[in-house]
Amino acid sequence: MNKKNIGKKILAATFILLITVFIFGLGYISGTLFSGSGKGSGTPADLNTLDSVKSLLRTDFLYGEDTDKYNEKLIDDAIRGMVNAQNDPYTQYMSKEELDAFTSSLDASIVGIGVRYSELEDSGILVSEVLENSPAEAAGVQAGDIIIAVDGRGVETFESQELLDSIRGLEGTDVVITVQRGSEKKDIKITRGRISTTCSSRMDGKVGILTFNSFSDGSVAEMKLHLEKLQAAGATSLIIDLRDNGGGYVSTLDGVSAFFMNKGDIIMRETDRYGYETIDRCKSGPAYSYDKIVILINGGSASCSEVFTMAMIENCGAITVGDVSYGKGVAQVTRMLKNGGALKYTDLAWISPNGVSVSGSGIKPDYEVRLHEALYMSYLTLEDGETYQYDSVSEKLINMQQMLDFLGYDIDRFDGYFSQKCATALTAFQKANGMEANGTLDQTTAMRLNSAVVTAWALQKDKYDVQMHKALEIARSK
Repeated sequence: MNKKNIGKKILAATFILLITVFIFGLGYISGTLFSGSGKGSGTPADLNTLDSVKSLLRTDFLYGEDTDKYNEKLIDDAIRGMVNAQNDPYTQYMSKEELDAFTSSLDASIVGIGVRYSELEDSGILVSEVLENSPAEAAGVQAGDIIIAVDGRGVETFESQELLDSIRGLEGTDVVITVQRGSEKKDIKITRGRISTTCSSRMDGKVGILTFNSFSDGSVAEMKLHLEKLQAAGATSLIIDLRDNGGGYVSTLDGVSAFFMNKGDIIMRETDRYGYETIDRCKSGPAYSYDKIVILINGGSASCSEVFTMAMIENCGAITVGDVSYGKGVAQVTRMLKNGGALKYTDLAWISPNGVSVSGSGIKPDYEVRLHEALYMSYLTLEDGETYQYDSVSEKLINMQQMLDFLGYDIDRFDGYFSQKCATALTAFQKANGMEANGTLDQTTAMRLNSAVVTAWALQKDKYDVQMHKALEIARSK
């Protein structure tokens, strides 16, 4: 599993128990079926060579198999090899199962329990966020809980997809998860339900705060309900939180833009491989107006989020706060294949209405504000039996030091040297969390540190979210 930084995992997790796999939102599903013929298709000689290699692997290769399943694997591997050789991180072949996951990820209403989580290798599944109005919230699941079993089966015995499937299930059915919460273990029964995942909102004085997680197929209707609610509550300024919003559908981008931009405003300019430019204009609007609009972005804000942010800056004078965005200036289209899979490939580059490209550089916010360093670091993972104590040196100890500092313990250094003050701070943390207070960092202590940081971030955003503090300051200013 690729390690992600804590900030990304907390603010918008990579793995979601109701699936989130956001790729560039300008990629959409096309009904075109490829048959292997047409412009650019292989010659008979090319195809014969490929078929000969496949046949030899099936019949003569020591580790090969003359089975349909192995044949399918060879075809999948050949396609992946051809696609991966293009060195475009956004172009990929998807099997039928992967395509199902991709399309489900862009469904704004799906069945699950409603938590975002991250795997901690052999230590369990860390809940990084509990979605608002979800079955998990109703059952009492909390951010920072560590899922150690599902229906009595230890999570370490599951494959990732198998774990996901075991928790999602059918609407109205029950699942029991066992969580480690501090020193306590709890069995929590959850009734699976349909969950809307893209928007939430709240008021802070006269400032409406709209958190927008993805440009999914139901997002326009969902956002409209939240904007109406904020308008009824008297919002005069608006903060749109796009942190870790990785994109979605272009049709959703157009619909969302119409809430704020004038009819005819340019949303983006697209250019294909032949240099032909298409201008995407707002088809209606604006539905809502505000004295100020502030947009929060970070390194996980990509694709549609960047298109929308640039359009809002150039058309509506929006002010940006946070970290530099991802920098994805291309779009993808997804074509169905006869084997049930699909090819998602880059087919367009885009620039802002005024001709600015964010590709590779991202959007530098008007006000760059960093969160605590602990929120940008990898989760702290130790192997079973791996320990560190006073006078040790390790890069992993930098994580420990930053996490303890984030949690309010007195730390004197952040260079990976395990000082006496660090040992004292770790001992205090262990004591406060009902653990053996020996000042030694081991796998269990590392797991509890991860959980404590996630819990503190989730439950004390008002204290730790300095990016939101700045956005509110700007939104309230005259």
